[in-house]
Amino acid sequence: MLKLIKLEWQKHSLWKYIRNAMITTIVLLGMLILIASDPSTGEITEMTGKSTIQTLTDMFMNMAYFAFTGTMLSSFVVSEYENKLINLMYSYPIKRRKILVAKVISVCVFNFIALWLSKLLAYTVLPLTGFGSVATLQLNSFSVLGDSLLNTAITVCGGCIVLSIGMKKKSSKTTMISAFILMFVILGITQGNVLPYTSISGISGYAIQIIGAFVAVFLSVRGLETEDVV
Repeated sequence: MLKLIKLEWQKHSLWKYIRNAMITTIVLLGMLILIASDPSTGEITEMTGKSTIQTLTDMFMNMAYFAFTGTMLSSFVVSEYENKLINLMYSYPIKRRKILVAKVISVCVFNFIALWLSKLLAYTVLPLTGFGSVATLQLNSFSVLGDSLLNTAITVCGGCIVLSIGMKKKSSKTTMISAFILMFVILGITQGNVLPYTSISGISGYAIQIIGAFVAVFLSVRGLETEDVV
């Protein structure tokens, strides 16, 4: 499995995605620095128990990499169905299911690392700006870091939901559009940042994304061994 994952990274030029992730993170960090200049962003919100600036940091980063995960899946998986490259992959003496799962894992591992490092960078840089509103970024709290780590994993996992849509339509464009739509719908509802009056927080929000991701992957690999991809 590890060899397949490395092969996917090499085949799709991982450095290109690293560059795009860096640009995304820098742009988001610039936005957060501007927002942090407002003293009101240091206030603790009852819904999350965090300061507004910390909630916004998690929200913006999660939304960006949720869409980033879906976009990478469209490239790593769906586009290969469009250009028939998947036929070559499935000619290898390896189960098709294993090949597809390796593609999904390669995307998830990359985005998990990228999102986690982006959050750590934001948590480190924002307090250095000197704005009083970011004083409540609790960098030394293991519970905050642990929650952020879990939230990162769930967000990346949730991004896999678009896989079933892309596999059904065999369209990379549809996959990317779906990723951006679900970015607002799922993260907006489950985290209460876009639609606060219909928010589903905590374990329920995590469960929605985890179950949705597992269902999407299951539907994508079901019957794959006998499917005619020619």
